[in-house]
Amino acid sequence: MTKRERLLAAVEGRRPDRTPVSFWRHFPRIDHDPELLAEAMIEFQEQFDLDLVKLMPSGMYGAEDYGCEVGDPDPTTGAKRLLASPVDGQQGWAALERPLPPEQGARGRELVCLRLVRRALNHEVAVLQTIFSPSTTAAKAAGRDRWIALLRSDPNSAHRILSQVARSERAFVAACLDAGADGVFFATQLAGDGLLAWDEYSTLCLPHDLVALEPLRGRPHLSIAHIHGERPLFDLARFYTLPMVSWHDRRTSPDLCEGLARTGSGAAAGGLDERGVLSDGPAERIGEDVRDTLDRVRGCSSGPRHMLAPGCVLPLQVPDAHLLAARSAVEESG
Repeated sequence: MTKRERLLAAVEGRRPDRTPVSFWRHFPRIDHDPELLAEAMIEFQEQFDLDLVKLMPSGMYGAEDYGCEVGDPDPTTGAKRLLASPVDGQQGWAALERPLPPEQGARGRELVCLRLVRRALNHEVAVLQTIFSPSTTAAKAAGRDRWIALLRSDPNSAHRILSQVARSERAFVAACLDAGADGVFFATQLAGDGLLAWDEYSTLCLPHDLVALEPLRGRPHLSIAHIHGERPLFDLARFYTLPMVSWHDRRTSPDLCEGLARTGSGAAAGGLDERGVLSDGPAERIGEDVRDTLDRVRGCSSGPRHMLAPGCVLPLQVPDAHLLAARSAVEESG
């Protein structure tokens, strides 16, 4: 099977020739340079021969276009952090209400990277652009606690802001698809860790998430919904209706089998213990862990709807040798 055929088989519940596999990490020193980031992504793919490439822009790229200053990468993940926000100044919340053209600023930078990666990899492997939910982007730009406080104290203002943010994200999703993306990795970082209750998220945030995802309707794609954090609001997957869902399955419930049963269709992306054995090793134990995971998923009542992947971004300290061990275990397991 080709990489694309393997992914489609997993999504559709047919048995692939082997379990598809992907993983991803940040490149914090170069992720503000689209040419260098594209080169790193291409080299990463050439080294590990993955079945899907998730582009790895700075996790704060969406906030940059609102005038935020970002930097100071997290030493564990490489994700950049908010250093200064215009929401603090005279503009206040109005800073988040202006439309963002997808070809300009940080979003334009990520379109350049996408086109370079797509051109280099042709259509042999699926390429996904990382998109953050509108509420996640607002939280990144304003500060998470401040944003959640506004959601609860002034939902009308929050809806007005999210409506504009969602329109900008919708335009960017459409531009990414036009540039050759096979879909998006749609990440919400407010739907776990007890940050918002289901009633809050489904009322205040979900409608705007669905606006951002509108360009995917009616066209084939291989997108992933990532529900970040422990105790995720997992039922969001049914509303997103994307082909794959990702969550921290090795750190929180549901496990892979339960998650597959709850989605009803599509595939689960998970099973790699990125903060445990994959980081700690040794290589022999990583191989055993991967094989155990694959055996367990094959026994799920929902069938082989699975792509082996981490629950979230790989820690920077995970050695290449450990990733190669996981990759080899997949090949050996068939």
